[in-house]
Amino acid sequence: MQVQVERLPHSVARLAVVIEADELAEAMDRAFHKVNSQYNIPGFRRGKAPRFIFERFVGREVLLTRAADDLVEERYGSILAEAGVEPVAQPRLTVEQLEDGQPFRFTLEVEVKPQVELGDYRSVLDAHPLTVEPVGEEAVEFELKRQAETQAQFVPADEDPVETGNRVVLAIRGTLAEVPEGQEAEPFVNHDEYVVHVGSGGLLEELERQLVGLKVGEPATLEVTYPEDYPNQELAGKRARFEVTVKENKRKDVPPVDDDLAATLGYDNLEAMREEARKRVEAANADKARRERVAAILADLRERIPLEVPEALVRSAIDHELQDLQERLGMLGLSIDAYLRNRNITLDQLRAEMRPEAERRVRDQLLLEAVARAEGISVSDQDVIASLTEVAAAYNTPVETLVESFKKLGRFEWVRDNMVLERAEAYLAGQVEQPAQAG
Repeated sequence: MQVQVERLPHSVARLAVVIEADELAEAMDRAFHKVNSQYNIPGFRRGKAPRFIFERFVGREVLLTRAADDLVEERYGSILAEAGVEPVAQPRLTVEQLEDGQPFRFTLEVEVKPQVELGDYRSVLDAHPLTVEPVGEEAVEFELKRQAETQAQFVPADEDPVETGNRVVLAIRGTLAEVPEGQEAEPFVNHDEYVVHVGSGGLLEELERQLVGLKVGEPATLEVTYPEDYPNQELAGKRARFEVTVKENKRKDVPPVDDDLAATLGYDNLEAMREEARKRVEAANADKARRERVAAILADLRERIPLEVPEALVRSAIDHELQDLQERLGMLGLSIDAYLRNRNITLDQLRAEMRPEAERRVRDQLLLEAVARAEGISVSDQDVIASLTEVAAAYNTPVETLVESFKKLGRFEWVRDNMVLERAEAYLAGQVEQPAQAG
């Protein structure tokens, strides 16, 4: 078999393949045994007709075509390996020559991952040293207060005015402030017990600000203007009026940071709690430094290394983003159609919005794969199986069963590929030195 590769624009490779005549003849023999039983030939039971009789009644072209199809399918993997390309979409087959007694000639055009030439990319790593922010006392105190917040309780404050941070229960009715003459304003919001955490963004910011200062049992009329880019087009840019009565007002009671809080959270004392808080901040700063270094390195590599991004990979990345969006909307009880209507856009427009970020993610993936190749980063079968052990335990499934299922579905290699990307990212992140103490 002979394979010649021609690189075309837009990450397409044309593979010109020649399979010798004797190999085609052998494939025709195999094809005859496969298809003979599929035809009724007078005077013979199915599958028992000699080949020359079969060819007389059915035609030699049937065997040629079947042999060609079988050879393309059987040899596809070795063709790609010899060509040194990695496809990202299904190939387009063009038969150039298929004749009895002659070599079988055909071409395959397929989108492939581009060749990534990293060059002296280690200079890019040197240009972005890992910088870990030292742990200051303010950060430790903030972490301690965050832990105290987890133990906060809401206590009645019905005698006090509403403050930012309070949790209130409202009777609320909202209508458009301006309606055509002769028409009655229909409420678009009408709840007797609507719970709001004031300042959390659960309502329009302008409306939440006006809740501050209200008291339980005192009706109030509030007016707001919705932003022009508000998702609900029926409200975007419109003035609205809300009839509001606070029915319940509770303030957040946060316990003090002391030995009692430490004991509640399982620490021996406040100093032990403080030390653990410092370690968490250190770990968070180290993780942030790693992420920022990887992002900076990849951004630099994207600028330095031109890449033709395969359209198939970009479409796939957009498809995954759409699937994630649909799942998030589903958790809120919404559909993608409702989301598009609220934003007044089409699905094609949404895909166009997602394209730039999808292209960036694909470029980063291709760069990370190139780094993995350059550094000899790989993932063994045992590494993949070990990563699936926790998943199997979570679903109370034998790991062997899960591995077999993943292999059948093609997800085993998907897991391997993702682990390679993770290890390449870890390599770029580098090792974190012990951060210097804040002075």
